[in-house]
Amino acid sequence: MERLRQSIDAMKDDIVAAIRENVAVKSVEGPAEPGAPFGPGPKAAMDNFVQIASRLGFETGVFEDMVGWAEFGDPDADMVAILGHVDVVPEGDGWSCDPYEGKIEDGKLYGRGVMDDKGPVICALYALKAIKDLEIPLKKRIRILVGTNEESGSKAVARYVEAGQDLPVAGFTPDAEYPLINGEKGIVIARLSAPFKAEGDIQVVSFDGGVAPNSVPSVAKAEILVKADMVERVKYTVSNWHGPERAKLSLEDKGEGRFLLSMEGVPAHGSLPEQGVNAVAWLVKVLLTLGVTGEQGRTLAALDRYVGIDCHGENLGVCVYDDVSRYTSVCWGTMKTEGDRVVFSLNPRFPVSYRTEDMVKTLEKTFSDAGFEILSMRKDEPLYMPEDSELVVNLMEVYRRETGRMDDKPMSIGGGTYAKAMPNVLAFGPILPGEPSNIHEADECWSIENMMTSTKIMAAAIVSLAED
Repeated sequence: MERLRQSIDAMKDDIVAAIRENVAVKSVEGPAEPGAPFGPGPKAAMDNFVQIASRLGFETGVFEDMVGWAEFGDPDADMVAILGHVDVVPEGDGWSCDPYEGKIEDGKLYGRGVMDDKGPVICALYALKAIKDLEIPLKKRIRILVGTNEESGSKAVARYVEAGQDLPVAGFTPDAEYPLINGEKGIVIARLSAPFKAEGDIQVVSFDGGVAPNSVPSVAKAEILVKADMVERVKYTVSNWHGPERAKLSLEDKGEGRFLLSMEGVPAHGSLPEQGVNAVAWLVKVLLTLGVTGEQGRTLAALDRYVGIDCHGENLGVCVYDDVSRYTSVCWGTMKTEGDRVVFSLNPRFPVSYRTEDMVKTLEKTFSDAGFEILSMRKDEPLYMPEDSELVVNLMEVYRRETGRMDDKPMSIGGGTYAKAMPNVLAFGPILPGEPSNIHEADECWSIENMMTSTKIMAAAIVSLAED
């Protein structure tokens, strides 16, 4: 294994350059186009990955313009899969650098996707190159697959599976953290709407906050129309507002009774809403404090009552717990006015022992009671693989051998990965214990030192899974 580690170290500059090359391709999902089912950005990033793999000497392929792959080994052998994705969440606000430049500073690589998930899947590609260059014998073939729709539904990999494409006997997705994820919460992403006709002394002309249902919104803005005798009250309320320490509220006078309210919060991944400050939820509270009435006031009050800043779904009636994956989490990801209605997204994630149908039934009743109309609801079943299963034992042995952390145990997370979309796969890496992570946030970055460590762990895992 020492030769393998040395080979990977020698490729450090090439690894960083390849990640920067792919990060430069903005790959937020967009409207479908001919030859690009999830928009031109994800397709271009997938094509770039395939080009990099081809330059490295791998067999490559593309399935229905939505899943690309690189392969090494006997084409008739059983397959070990490494799954990643090259689509990314929108960059959002608050970056100190160009999110697609791939800036290197203080030993870190910055950019949207460097850790989620372009960087890790390219690291896996170079891990496989090191194995190939050293001619390490493998009994199974290795296929590295990249999807183009992980952030908003995993439809690409689901289609790959449904179409009867090659499936693995074992594998992993480097899209979470070490030591190993053997449980993933169930996930619901609901898109909802409610009546929002403007009336009264203070009217909400427009509201816009959040960039994705699975990210805590860091910015929300509301334009309001204020009756002349209410202007001073609005100014006083805003200037004397006291919210969370990390939140910031501002008011801009647009003239003719129009004002722009802006709330700055703190972004976080949708699976960990308690780590952020939800700008949408807090701006709704401000509007209620200002005294918005009528239909808008009733809808804002319902949103604050049933969702608000509650991160565990108590008011939605879905706060449940188990010892494996702990409490339900709920992310209120987006909200935007559309005509006389407001459209918003909620992202509950529930413990592995809880039944999806029970979660959906409870949500449907609560939404009905609140006066919310369901526009769409995506459901992902929870995933759990026992600690004594062969794949868990194998990957944990690799991790402990490579890191020396013998007491670390597999864990459950609220995030959802491709492990749910393909059989015999678990999330493994790339985040090391104690390593800061700001995926889905401004200034997403990855320590190059940790990047190299993760690449070595992945290489050892590939060898272990493929030599049995």
